Amino acid sequence: MNRAGSLLIVLAATGGCARGSMADSGSDAALDAPRGPVIDAPAGTAIDAPDASPMVDAPSGGTALPLLLTEVVLAPSAGEFIEIANPGSSPVDLSSYYLTDAGGYFRLPGGPPTLEAGDFIVRFPATAMIPAKGVITIALDTAASFTTAYGAAPTYSLASGTMTMVVTNGVASLTNGGELIALVRWDGTSDLVRDVDIVIAGAPTVANGLVDKSGITLDGPDSDTTATAYKTDARTVAAQATAPASGRSTKRTALETGYETQTGAGNGLTGDDETSENTAMTWDTTFTLPTPGTVPTGLLP
Repeated sequence: MNRAGSLLIVLAATGGCARGSMADSGSDAALDAPRGPVIDAPAGTAIDAPDASPMVDAPSGGTALPLLLTEVVLAPSAGEFIEIANPGSSPVDLSSYYLTDAGGYFRLPGGPPTLEAGDFIVRFPATAMIPAKGVITIALDTAASFTTAYGAAPTYSLASGTMTMVVTNGVASLTNGGELIALVRWDGTSDLVRDVDIVIAGAPTVANGLVDKSGITLDGPDSDTTATAYKTDARTVAAQATAPASGRSTKRTALETGYETQTGAGNGLTGDDETSENTAMTWDTTFTLPTPGTVPTGLLP
């Protein structure tokens, strides 16, 4: 879809209405119906800000590994989804995790950032969990449209209101040509957002790509009035040479280990630099039919 304007619209996570099938006109601008009620709010206004939650991934005795983005469909509109896998041996509480296609996601502690048209930042519900070795799917369109497209219901749906919409600019969707997709974590009070996994799916424009947060300081809504600076990002994660065609997906094929900087000095959840991943080695280059809910066994060791 064309990305124009920067009107900031904040949405409550409410139910959407069923829309169409996987038929697509070649642009995400071809929408059959609105995906849910829109509430106008002044720029800088946020609703449903999360309460502080402990930064704990799993109960003691289990192995907590960072979650992974594993599959993305950019088109058609009715089939757009993002898939996430948990390679660890313990379930992960998702209540402080966010999913976004907006490069300015890292500014959340300072207030909701202004987004490009169609971009979104959503938070998982308070009770959300991903089981050990589990896989979840997040549909952009309604659960009904996803089910029609793939024969099974998604785990969550933006348009059906099962994710908490923190901020969006218009109807949340993925740009056919390419998007930054970021899974991040923020406890709702601290100064910085932590990267969990990042991929640049397809070949996006600059406006839809990764933004450099190196050295930017923020003071979150906690009681500490001292600002904290983000560490330097390598920003070597690359866009793909081309975008998947409509009805095709891009898929993760390998774990991050050995393909990104994991020295403990990055902005990642465990100190990794998620912007350094060599996705040419960990994501496919030949796009095939989507397989929501299924990942290669090597991704869930």
